Amino acid sequence: MRIGIFGLGYVGTVSAACLVREGHVVVGVDAVETKVRSMQAGITPVQEPGVQELLESGHKSGRLTASLDPGEGVRDADMVWICVGTPSSLDRGLDLSHVEAVAEQIGRAMFTTGSRPLVVLRSTVLPGSMDGKVIPVLEEASGLKCGEDFDAVIHPEFLRESTAIADFDDPPKIVVGEQIPGAGDPLWELYKGFDAPFYRISLREAEMVKYCDNLFHALKITFANEMGAIARKAGLDSRRVAEVFCSDTKLNISPKYLRPGFAFGGSCLPKDLRAILRYASLNSIPTPMFQAVLESNKIQIESLVDRICAYQPKTIGMVGLAFKPNTDDMRESPYVEVAKRLIGEGARLLIFDPHVDPDNLIGANKAMVEAALGHLRSLMTSSLADLREADLILVNHPAVDTDQVREWLDSGIRIIDLAGIKGVGRVQPNYEGISW
Repeated sequence: MRIGIFGLGYVGTVSAACLVREGHVVVGVDAVETKVRSMQAGITPVQEPGVQELLESGHKSGRLTASLDPGEGVRDADMVWICVGTPSSLDRGLDLSHVEAVAEQIGRAMFTTGSRPLVVLRSTVLPGSMDGKVIPVLEEASGLKCGEDFDAVIHPEFLRESTAIADFDDPPKIVVGEQIPGAGDPLWELYKGFDAPFYRISLREAEMVKYCDNLFHALKITFANEMGAIARKAGLDSRRVAEVFCSDTKLNISPKYLRPGFAFGGSCLPKDLRAILRYASLNSIPTPMFQAVLESNKIQIESLVDRICAYQPKTIGMVGLAFKPNTDDMRESPYVEVAKRLIGEGARLLIFDPHVDPDNLIGANKAMVEAALGHLRSLMTSSLADLREADLILVNHPAVDTDQVREWLDSGIRIIDLAGIKGVGRVQPNYEGISW
């Protein structure tokens, strides 16, 4: 393929090097003359292991060129990659000026050259940037219609500095965000033979995936550092603790607990978080991330209650009261707190939990739920059929099936599904989840 790379910084240069190695013809485009001159001579403008050798080889083969002229990157190209930076703006947001400027250049070049390459945005941008800003700029500058005259996709990069070539060759995933299904077909062809999961999703989903990755990496580093500070104060080698922690790939280093859901609760997490925060406080160890976790959890509960109350339901059904399914443990259950607050708002509750029997509760479990819901027995129902009286049903546990949810929806009952019941389509009236 013939590919124009707009932006000869880190991502653009590494991408160019790897693409020419794969046999593609690459034209690098940049507004900085020194970068262009370097690329024209087969010299890398950035420092990254292995890149210089690939650029030299590409230059000698004649498959690598560079230009200050955007038209050279667009003319006869199968696709053009936008790889320019998106730095922070003065208000700490994202500065899209470089992306928009390049989009305008590409649009004008499409107009003058008659070429219709696939426009591939690799720069990191916030959800809504591609369809809200970049595509309109392309359309205005070119006089063309995206989805009809040309296509544009989001293709986030997952390259780490110092290991970028290895990351290009063995990516954790290949993500393409499409406005029109099939728009990313050229990228599918480009990556044939790569051993990585290939995801074709919407533009905004693809934009968000990149932020999920980067924010989670930042979170992991902060988590490790705060835990390391606490371990050091306790006289421990945090590296040894981390070694044992990271060996658990069933729960710790795994997809567990990473799906959007509701607030955490139970007998362990809230208590242990409070205990470690107290320990840190007594030892003057700053732990701002851990301190924010309880506050964020509280906000999850408050936000759900506000959302429910906004619908002004008189009778609310709840499926599940214990802090998790298949148990009667209600110690610090977020659903108990939701129930308490809804009662305080004047709502009538009908609660179904097949594992909770008020007459069989004992010890701290009994004491805690009675302190919050002293009249629990009058709130509980033994049959899902009783929930038909509700104006709104909160599905906390997967104790119902798809047919039951659809029956409630068909009867006009609003459903807020925190459990993610499988088989129920997200886009339908009166049905929503905690994160959609």
